[in-house]
Amino acid sequence: MTWYRFLLPLLLAALLAACAEITNAPVINKAPHRKIPAETTVGPGDSIYTISWRYGLDFIDVAKWNGLAKPYDVQEGQRLRLRKDAAASSTAAATVRTLPDEEETVVSEIQAVGEVQPAPTAAPEGSLPKAPPASWHWPARGDLIARYSREKGVNGIRIAAAPGTPIIATAAGEVVYVGEGLRGYGRLVILKHSDTYLSAYAHNRRILVEEGDRIGAGQQIAEMGDSGADRTMLHFEIRVNGKPQDPLKYLKT
Repeated sequence: MTWYRFLLPLLLAALLAACAEITNAPVINKAPHRKIPAETTVGPGDSIYTISWRYGLDFIDVAKWNGLAKPYDVQEGQRLRLRKDAAASSTAAATVRTLPDEEETVVSEIQAVGEVQPAPTAAPEGSLPKAPPASWHWPARGDLIARYSREKGVNGIRIAAAPGTPIIATAAGEVVYVGEGLRGYGRLVILKHSDTYLSAYAHNRRILVEEGDRIGAGQQIAEMGDSGADRTMLHFEIRVNGKPQDPLKYLKT
């Protein structure tokens, strides 16, 4: 029957279009839900914060397991334990590399988010507090296009707006990472609010702070962009002891 000759090209075209759509889908980081290796090797640009973030671990635990004291400096090529009972080994035969991130399409859910606070508070002095911030500001103004979902591997929320939209610190803290060392996050800023609480701001167009800077709540730290993403947006996370949390439980309404 000759009708197959006409149907087959149509089916192939539809399949290729579907594959292209998946390829361009936002990268979702599911690393915190994967099996954690016993050890890893510090790569270029890595820090104890990026390594802990990659595996969903508490940086305090990683520092303890490896005998690291503040400021927790690590060197490229250094082997780090990622489990309490892992044997330290600088002569391991193989280097553990992070698994490639999976790609998954996120269904958009449009919702107006809170107002950005215009007046930043003073940067904190001395050591960071152990308690969580009393309040968390919305990190940007725009549309909420994705919510936290442990099942889908979405470890935070996503806010879409125009390129260059201000990204602000959701709470006072210290900049502990600036760079592009975490796959799927683009240009990334990580803030430490205490030894327990961290927040992350991904896909920035331009970053306005440096590692070691002390940041006040509401202070602008970056401009919204599309680095590492298929559209302009902010991917925002809050982690407690290394574990992703639903940011909507913390942000001011």
